[in-house]
Amino acid sequence: MEIDSSLKSTVILSIEILYLKEEDYLNYSENFKLIETLLKSIFSTNTVVFIGYGLNDYNIKLILNWAKTLLKDNFNKPIFIYTDTKSLGHEDLLYQQSRGLCVIEYEKLGKRFDDYLPRYLSVIEAINKSADLTYEGKTEEESFEVTYELLKPLNLLPALRIRDIVTALSNNVLIHENGVIASPPNETPAIKYFFTLCSLAQDEFDSLADPIKEKFQLILEVFSKANINVILNKHQMINFVEEKSSFVFADPLCLALDYKQMYSFTRKRYKDQYRNYLKAFYLSRLKKYDDAFFLLSQIGNEAFKSKNYLLHYFAEVNRLRLYRIINHLNSIYGCYDIEQINAYAPNNDTEHIFEKLPITFQKQYDFLKDLHSVNLFYKESYQASLDAEKLRKAIDSHSLEFGLTSGEKVTCRINESLHFFLGNHLIVDEFEEYKNTIKQLMTFLLYKYSTQTETLLHNQLFPPIGQGRIAFDDIDFYCFLEFFKGKELVEAFQKYHIQTIEFRNVEAIENAVFNLLEYYEIAIEKSLNNLDVLFLQGQIKTCLTLLRYMEISQPLVNRLCVFILKHEFREILIDDKVRFLDSQVSKRKKHSGITAKVIEDKLLYYIDSHIAALKEKKNFNFFSGSSSISYYNLAYYSTVSDSACPSKKLSRRITQIIKLDLPELMPHIVEYYWTYISAYQQKRVISWIQRKLTEKFRFDLFKMLIMSEAKITSNTIQLLKEYLAATLEKNLKKSEDSGFVMYPQRDPFEELNQVGYWCFIKVLPKNFSEFLGYADSFDFYYLYREFDFHKFQPAWLLGLRRHVLDEISKDATVKEKIRLSIAETLNEVQVEVRDREQLQNILTHYFC
Repeated sequence: MEIDSSLKSTVILSIEILYLKEEDYLNYSENFKLIETLLKSIFSTNTVVFIGYGLNDYNIKLILNWAKTLLKDNFNKPIFIYTDTKSLGHEDLLYQQSRGLCVIEYEKLGKRFDDYLPRYLSVIEAINKSADLTYEGKTEEESFEVTYELLKPLNLLPALRIRDIVTALSNNVLIHENGVIASPPNETPAIKYFFTLCSLAQDEFDSLADPIKEKFQLILEVFSKANINVILNKHQMINFVEEKSSFVFADPLCLALDYKQMYSFTRKRYKDQYRNYLKAFYLSRLKKYDDAFFLLSQIGNEAFKSKNYLLHYFAEVNRLRLYRIINHLNSIYGCYDIEQINAYAPNNDTEHIFEKLPITFQKQYDFLKDLHSVNLFYKESYQASLDAEKLRKAIDSHSLEFGLTSGEKVTCRINESLHFFLGNHLIVDEFEEYKNTIKQLMTFLLYKYSTQTETLLHNQLFPPIGQGRIAFDDIDFYCFLEFFKGKELVEAFQKYHIQTIEFRNVEAIENAVFNLLEYYEIAIEKSLNNLDVLFLQGQIKTCLTLLRYMEISQPLVNRLCVFILKHEFREILIDDKVRFLDSQVSKRKKHSGITAKVIEDKLLYYIDSHIAALKEKKNFNFFSGSSSISYYNLAYYSTVSDSACPSKKLSRRITQIIKLDLPELMPHIVEYYWTYISAYQQKRVISWIQRKLTEKFRFDLFKMLIMSEAKITSNTIQLLKEYLAATLEKNLKKSEDSGFVMYPQRDPFEELNQVGYWCFIKVLPKNFSEFLGYADSFDFYYLYREFDFHKFQPAWLLGLRRHVLDEISKDATVKEKIRLSIAETLNEVQVEVRDREQLQNILTHYFC
C-alpha cells in the first residue's frame, strides 16, 4: 500500500496538540469565536488526521458536519486511520467518502498486529516513508529507487503523455515535445543511474541483480509509453530504446480503421476486466453506444470492488461521456430505450468522480483529475491555439527556426493527444472542443505544407535547407477522416491552393480504406438502429473527398469505383461520386476495364430508371449536392482510355428515347452522351431537334443544335429572333408591372447574352444588330472591339469558363482595356473577398 504524501506535515517530528471537548464544537459560534477562526484555518490549510476514534463515532460525525458547514467550498477532506482487522466493504467506503472522509485501512499494509498502537505506528511509519520520495541528499542508486517509485504507478496506463512523466518526477527532468530528454544525464539525479545502466555493455547489464534489472525495465517501459527514447548528452543524441521497442502508438485498430477486427473482438466474452473495458471502447467506436454503456456500468462496479481504481475511474469517465452522447442522439433520433439507460445513469455528483477515490490514488494519478471534465479540453485547446499561432507567425514571416520547429511542435501535440486518448481507450466523441483543437492544428499544418514549394526571390542570410518540412503520414490521414468533414477539407485545400497532397505510408493508408469499405458491407447487414451505417457513410464521404487530392493505386480506384456505384447512400450523393471519379479516373488517368464496365453499367441503369419513370408519368428524384452534376456525368468516365468511343448499349437507349419522344432526356444526349454514340445516332438526334423546333421554338433545343455543331438554317435563325423579341418584350413588361421581386433573380438577358457570345465566336452569323441597346453585356460580345468600354463591368467575367476568357483576351486592344477596367475596380470599389480573389486571378492569368 502507498500512503498519501500530503500527510508528511503530520508526522511525529513536530506536533501541536489541540484539545476540543464536545461542547466546544456544539456551541462554537456563541461561546468561542476564536476557536471558530482557528479551526477554520486548521481544516482549510492542513490535512487533519483522526486517530483513536471509531469510524462511526458520534463525535466524528459532529466535527465533520461542523467543518463542512463552516468552510463550504474550502473544506479539505480529513483522513481517518482505520485500524480494525475487518476490511471495509464497497458500500462502507462510498458512505464514508460521501461524508467527506478519506479512509486509510491499516490492513492494506500487509502487516498484522494484535494491539492498536503498533497498527497506528505502522501506518505512520508508512506515511513517513512515503514522504521521503525526494532526490535531495540521495546517492545515484537511491535516486534511481525514487524514480522507480514515482514512475511505478504510471506503468499501469497503456499510454502516457510526456507531461505526465515530468509531473510525476516533480519537474526534475526536462523533456522536449519530441521525446528527447534534454536534462544533462550526469547532472540530473532522477536519471543519472538510469543513464549509467543504459550505457552498460550487455554482459555487464546481465550481471546486475534481478531487482535492479526489473526496476530499470519498468522505467524504460514507462518512458516508452510516452515515446521517450532519446537522451541528449553533450550535444549527442543517444537512443536508449532498442529498435524493436514494445511501443505501440495509440490504438492500431483505430488508426487502421479496422472495424471488422473491432467487431470480432466485441463478439467474444472475457473474464479479464481490462479486456471487457477494451470491448466497451470498441463497441463505442462501432457506434453501439448503449451496449458500451451497460458494459462499462458493470466494469466500473467490478473494478471498484477489486480495488482497481484506475480502471474504475476510466470506466466511469467513459460511462459519463456515453450517457451524454446517448441522450443527445436520442433527442434527435429516438433510437434508445432511455428508461433503461437512466436506470444506470451516473449520479448527480459527476464533477467529483476523481475526488471520491482513495486519497493515495488521487496523489499518484493527480495528472488525471480533469479527465472527466471539459476543463481538460479547454486547457488543450488553449495550448493548441498558442502552438498554432506560433506556427502561423513562423510561416508568414519565413522565420528560420533552430531546434524543434513550430511545425514539429504542432505535430508532436497532435500525436501525443491521439496517443493518450486512443491508447488509453478513452471516449472523446462528445467533445467538440477536442475535435476543433485537432482540426485547427491540422489546418495550420496544411498551410505550412502549401508553402513548402514556394521560392523566396530575395536572398536570406541563412537559407533553410528543408527545414521543418511537413510530411503527412497514416496518422495524419486518420486525423483528416476523424476530425474533418469533406466540405471542410475542400475549403482548406482551396484556401491554400493545394491540388495534390502527398503521404508517407501509402500502403497503410490504402489498407485502412479497404478496411473501411469491407466493414460497411458487414454493417448494413448487422445494423440495428442504422446510426453506425450513417456514421460510416459520413466517414466514407470524407475519405472520398480526401482521396481526390491523393495519388492512389489502380486496385484501390477499382475497389472504390465498384463500391460507390454498387450502393446508394443517404450521406454520399452522386456529386460526391462523380467528383471522385473525375479526380482519379479522368485527371489521374486511373481508368481500367473494371472502372469502365462498372460506370457504364450504372449509367445505363440510371437511364433505364429515368425512362421508366417518364413512361409511367412519375417523377425521377435524383439527389445531388450540386445542380450541375447528376448521373449523366458518369458518361465521361465510362471508357477504358481518354478517347471516347461509341457505346452500342448507350446507342440503344438513345434510340429508345427518340422512339418514345422524351424531350426531357434530349439535353443529356447532346451535352453528355454525344461523343459516345455513333454518327448515325447523332444525325437522328439532330433531325429530331429540328423537327421539334419547327413545331415550337425552345431555346434549350436550339442550344442543343449549337452544341451538336449542326448547320443552323436561316429559317431557324428567324425563329430564334422572333423568340428573343418576344422574350425581351415579356421580361420588360414583367419588370414594369411587378410589385415584388423574387430571389434568386434570373438574368432577363441570359439567353440574349448567350446569342451574343455565339456571334462573337462566329457560331452564328452577325445579323442580330436589332437587339443592340438592350443589354450592355450582349453589346460587348456583339461589338467586341467597337464596344464602349466605359460601360464594361468586370463582374461579367466572374463565372466564365476558361475557354471563354481565352477567346475574350485574344485581341490586344480589348485585353488592355479590360485590364484597366479590372484594375480600376479592384482599386476603387469595395469588392467582396471571394470576388476580389477571382478577379485578381482572372487579371493575372488572362489580361496581363
